[in-house]
Amino acid sequence: MLGHVVAQKRGGRRKKRASMVPDTPKEKDHNSNTRKTRKAVQDVSNHKITEYFPVRRSSRKTGKQIEEEERYVLQEAIFTGSNEEHLFVYCDPVKGRGIKAGRSFQKNEFVVEYKGDMMEYSIAKNREIEYSQDPNIGSYMYFFTYKDKRWCIDATKESKHKGRLINHSYLRPNLRTKVVDFHGSHHLILVAKREIKVNEELLYDYGDRSPETIAKNPWLMTT
Repeated sequence: MLGHVVAQKRGGRRKKRASMVPDTPKEKDHNSNTRKTRKAVQDVSNHKITEYFPVRRSSRKTGKQIEEEERYVLQEAIFTGSNEEHLFVYCDPVKGRGIKAGRSFQKNEFVVEYKGDMMEYSIAKNREIEYSQDPNIGSYMYFFTYKDKRWCIDATKESKHKGRLINHSYLRPNLRTKVVDFHGSHHLILVAKREIKVNEELLYDYGDRSPETIAKNPWLMTT
């Protein structure tokens, strides 16, 4: 009888102990889920931000790039003669033919090329003597120095190029001459000396100050 009671108590204690044991499998599942969540977060943190957003590159151009682009635009304008259509011929009762601007030009902007036959100085001087024999031939020869060598552009022959008809002004020029070189070929161009308005006559200083020339053409210093 006593043994049976003891056996029952022992059995009861065992049951009581069994009921106090925590739910181990559930804890394992919870921990497992936590580890999975943390692992997922860690995987995201390993990705580079550039995988989601493109790299932003600077669109700012260097000074050299800008210079090259401007030079290309100038070259195209010279070779195509695109500004010729923005110039028109008019007739002055005193000076004869001249050129006016059909649109405005900003300071230092290319206006037109002085186009004609490019030749060395010695050849040009001989041709100038020939022209002087005929009073009906005007002077359309422009002498200049480039890289320590003297050159001349002879624009005497009638052509569609309007730069040859631009008149001289020593006192109020709005153009200046400039030599540019492209691939070994140099060009004499006329650039705006200041802002030029629509319908304004284009003028530049011919630059010849020789006593002989001034004696024959005194207006070179007075206009």
